[in-house]
Amino acid sequence: MEESNNIAQVFLESVKRLTNKEVIIYSDLSNARDRFNRSIADNYELWLAYYGDYNNLADVETSWERWIGVQYTDRGNVPGIAGNVDRDLYTENIFLSDTSEIPNTPNPNDNVNTETVFYTIQLGDTLSEIASRYGTTVQELVDINNLTNPNLIYPGETLRVATNSTVHGSETRATGSITYTVQRGNTLSQIASSYGVTVSHIVEINNIQNPNLIYPGEKLRITESANTTLNPVIQNNYYTVQRGDTLAGIARRYGVTVRYLANLNGIGNPNLIYPGQLLKVS
Repeated sequence: MEESNNIAQVFLESVKRLTNKEVIIYSDLSNARDRFNRSIADNYELWLAYYGDYNNLADVETSWERWIGVQYTDRGNVPGIAGNVDRDLYTENIFLSDTSEIPNTPNPNDNVNTETVFYTIQLGDTLSEIASRYGTTVQELVDINNLTNPNLIYPGETLRVATNSTVHGSETRATGSITYTVQRGNTLSQIASSYGVTVSHIVEINNIQNPNLIYPGEKLRITESANTTLNPVIQNNYYTVQRGDTLAGIARRYGVTVRYLANLNGIGNPNLIYPGQLLKVS
């Protein structure tokens, strides 16, 4: 649940930034009640899909104290339209206060230069880790190398990699420091690896509360210091989940309990972790 709320937060903030408009959440009752948290509800209004007697919604507990729109049927009839249509009831809060046109926003991937390099797979590498390291995607690696199984790579195999120049291109340098603008698809571990620093370094000097939550356009300060090659899996107090990992196995590795890791990272289901996920371990 925490992960889905983080994803929703990034998406909503991105829409607001790109459109300069307020946004609302369209959700069914189940998700409004059980998935979205109060942090989301306190910042975004609710447009609820509820096919029933909406007059009784005041008695239904959700993270929101009110709704500003309710879609009460998908089988409505409207003169002049053949077939069923959705019907909604709105309050006046649904209307935008700013009616200016949405500005044109340049695509961050426009005019991106790429170069091709060749990478020799090392023991323990995964395709997702290699993609993150070079600012590309697993699908692109699969396509240009004609891989039939993205989960099956082996040490010594050579991969053709089209690197994305935006991984290093959107930065401003000052004395002893860099201001980096986060690009779409970036991860904190990828950025840290690119500049030869640790994830915890970026987290600390930018006062980041959640290292899994960064968004395009965000500016990060990076102090130029050590440029040695770091282990992409273990970076100080953080661990990047690898394929086949379990929370129990990671807990044993660091001498802590599964409950400790789950509480520390806000994990609701200890059985649900995924490759590439960044976990705080101490």
